[in-house]
This record gives sequence, structure tokens and C-alpha cells, in this order.
Amino acid sequence: MVFAQVDVSTTPSAPKKISLKRYEYLDRDHSYKEIRNHLTFAYGAMVVGYVATQYETVKNNGSFRNYGNNAGKVVMDKDNPIWNLVGHPYTGSQTYLFYRALGYEKLHAFQMSFWTSTLFEFSIEIYTEKASVQDIYQTPVLGSALGYAFERTSMFLLNNDSSTILKFFAYVINPMAFFGFTEVETVIYPEISKNRQGLHYMVTF
Repeated sequence: MVFAQVDVSTTPSAPKKISLKRYEYLDRDHSYKEIRNHLTFAYGAMVVGYVATQYETVKNNGSFRNYGNNAGKVVMDKDNPIWNLVGHPYTGSQTYLFYRALGYEKLHAFQMSFWTSTLFEFSIEIYTEKASVQDIYQTPVLGSALGYAFERTSMFLLNNDSSTILKFFAYVINPMAFFGFTEVETVIYPEISKNRQGLHYMVTF
């Protein structure tokens, strides 16, 4: 995400002050090492979240014997529709936003979300149950769509003269913007005076 600020001070020889703050994701290419590390982190976060929210299920139904019985099998689960249509898509949305904040363009963020979710389904969830058709597509597909909506909403609120409450809401729906997954901060200061005109440009990594 890029933060840019243009600030021209008001002096007798300068125009009126202009202030512009811009928050936006900066798409870039990633090395195989970066992709591996980012996938590992997102996958690990899913595992931690699964154990934290499904502890009783893991404790009561999980066993290594299930790996042999469930490996490679896919079924339509009978989970609560709220969990399938809200819980999984929300998880997918935050995975998508995680990759977007790290500079993956939209399609690649979706692809990485898909691989993260699929890896989780076929390596962790089979500890307790067979992989779910709904989870395989709803988590990355509906999640990425929801994540995109969260992204655009949060960017709009952060880039406009929103109230503190609305900006707080922007960070709630897109917490990756709050936790500093920003790769570059760009500050541009135009200088307009009687004797000199130009731009002061600073990039912080």
C-alpha cells in the first residue's frame, strides 16, 4: 500500500495549502522465496485460527487415523449455512487482503488465496473430517469477492475526509492496512517559492 502526501504551505509567495493523502496497494512481482514464505505464513494463520475456533471438534473428532480415511476424498458438508456463507468467506477475505497488502495484484491474490485454502483443506481439516466442496470454493471465491469489496470500501474511507469512526471502520474490515503490511511509504513535498520551485521526494521502505 502506498501513502503519498502533497503539502504546499501557505506563504505570501506560495499558493494556498494543498493536502492530499493517498492509500493504495502497489502491485509487484514476487520471488519464489517470497511466495513460499507468504503462503507458509497464511497457511499457519489458518491452522492457528482453526484450532482456536474449533478446539472441541479437533479434540473430540480428530485423529491421525482420519488421514488415511479422509485423504483425497471430497464431500458436501452439512455445516451450518451461516458458517459456510459467512465464516469461510470472511476467512477468505482476510487471506485475500493479506496477499493484496503484500503487493500481489488482484488475480494473483485470488490464486494465492485458493492455494492456501486448498492446502489447508487437504492437509489439516482431514484430521477431523473429509475435505468440503463448499469450503474449497467458497473460502477463496466468495472470500476474494468480499475481500475486494472490503478493500475498495476501506481505501475510499481512508482516502476521503471521513470521520474518525468511519476510518476506524475501514481498519476493522481491512485490518491488514492497520497492522503495517505496507511495503513502501512515499512522501512528495512540492516547494513553490519566489526563488525556487521543485519537488521533495522521499521513499521509506
